[in-house]
Amino acid sequence: MLTPALGAGLYRHMSTETSKAAFIDPTAPSSAGTQEGAAADSVFPSAADVIGNVTEGAAATSSAISELAAQNAETISQVAMKYGDLKAMGLVHFTPVGALETILEAVHISTGLPWWGTIAVTTVLIRTALLPFIVKLQGNTARLHNVKPQLDRLTQNMKLAQENNDTAALARFSAQTQELFAKNDCNPLKSLMLPLLQAPVMISFYLALRDMANLPVPQLKEGGMLWFTDLTVADPTYVLPVASSLGFLAIMELGTELGGVSQPKAMKNFMRFMAVAMVPLTMSFPSAIFTYWLTSNVYTTGQILFFRVPAVRRFFNIPQLIDHPKPKVVNKQPGFMESFKASYEGGLAAKQNEITAAKERENMLTAQKQRRQNRKRI
Repeated sequence: MLTPALGAGLYRHMSTETSKAAFIDPTAPSSAGTQEGAAADSVFPSAADVIGNVTEGAAATSSAISELAAQNAETISQVAMKYGDLKAMGLVHFTPVGALETILEAVHISTGLPWWGTIAVTTVLIRTALLPFIVKLQGNTARLHNVKPQLDRLTQNMKLAQENNDTAALARFSAQTQELFAKNDCNPLKSLMLPLLQAPVMISFYLALRDMANLPVPQLKEGGMLWFTDLTVADPTYVLPVASSLGFLAIMELGTELGGVSQPKAMKNFMRFMAVAMVPLTMSFPSAIFTYWLTSNVYTTGQILFFRVPAVRRFFNIPQLIDHPKPKVVNKQPGFMESFKASYEGGLAAKQNEITAAKERENMLTAQKQRRQNRKRI
């Protein structure tokens, strides 16, 4: 858009150039002398000079417009945000995502932090607000782990009672299971609270930062740090997606967020695969999202290590984990080749036994025939 100041400058420039570019009077006599023609040439420029002056003026004007547009864009990105700016952009609405965008805006304006710092601080604040619930879930998971042997026995007994259609035994074992939970103040259903708490937060962060980057919010374009200064675009070096994947893998290897209870091997292998698959699946995401993920991964890693300290567990009344003896290893089921080999060898052994038995019967019949012949001779 051509601003009033730029329009006035263009008008003055064109007026000045036009005043210098007067054309030759067509009524001048053709018999003018050489000296008069030279004087006229010195006062009135030629048509080529006029065209050159106009071309230079247009080029200068175009350059001025481009420079002014660049300055305006830079000014817009550097203007401090005010409360309500995100709503004016159509971002804030009555949803969890809109509420999170309001919190991000408030933190950014009140602290004056750049946007990468705003995202990190907001992540830490929200994760810290969830800490009381995490402490309760830590205690519940630890107590469940400590009664696991008794719970496994009751579960096995209930399974056998169900297979035998023994309703009385099933009811008795179910009551004992509920009594075990009540006595130790634990319940497996409480462990489901962690994904119910964290999933909405993670989804809201992802959607809010994605929408802000896609709009984009002008300040996000200069709100990064180091090599990712523009938070609205993907990291061209792929350092952020790789770092996020490694952070996810570190959390999985350290243990779950609730008490460090080990996961089944099959689950661990699946999570390892997902950590590697995250890199190509997320490499096109805006850097703002990775800023949140990296902060969350660092916070979770520190939280796991923090709750492993015995003094911390005593302070929050979280029981220490009992090291249960490992169950006896069940005989491994043979594979296809092992089963085929065993069947083949078993078949050979059975065939050999049949041949041996047939020879023994033949020998026995031969011996009986020989005895009959001997008796007849006598």
